Amino acid sequence: MSLYFLQTVERWKEQDKGDSMDQTISDQTSDQTRQGGDDTTKGWGATGFGVLGALAMTSCCILPLVLVSFGVTGVFIAQLGALYAYKWYTFALSAAFIGYGFYKAYKPVSPDACADGTCARPINRTVMRVTLWAAAAVVAVAIGFPYITPFILKF
Repeated sequence: MSLYFLQTVERWKEQDKGDSMDQTISDQTSDQTRQGGDDTTKGWGATGFGVLGALAMTSCCILPLVLVSFGVTGVFIAQLGALYAYKWYTFALSAAFIGYGFYKAYKPVSPDACADGTCARPINRTVMRVTLWAAAAVVAVAIGFPYITPFILKF
């Protein structure tokens, strides 16, 4: 074999080592970025389900009142009162989703996750937090509404 051929093979081996090292580093970075994105996706998913749970909480008591006040009428509005029997189930589900959403929204980012610079642009969680507080307020109003209504109607 010629000396040129052996030198060329050695260069290829060195290039392959460098490429595999670059590939390993980029795989680790993309996995960490994907993990951070998964946390964000889970937080927004829990926020969305918490809002849906809050809307489900209003379906028996507050939603018919709001629909009638906006001029929406129909037989189906009277049927929404039948959902009152499921109020505690929807409360449990919405409380679980809102609680998990609060956990994801207020969970601090670990310094180890940002050590290599993958989270150089942190996510602004203000909108998520405001949405969760609004959903929690709607759930609180929906829970208290049947008990407060008799006092309001006395006036």
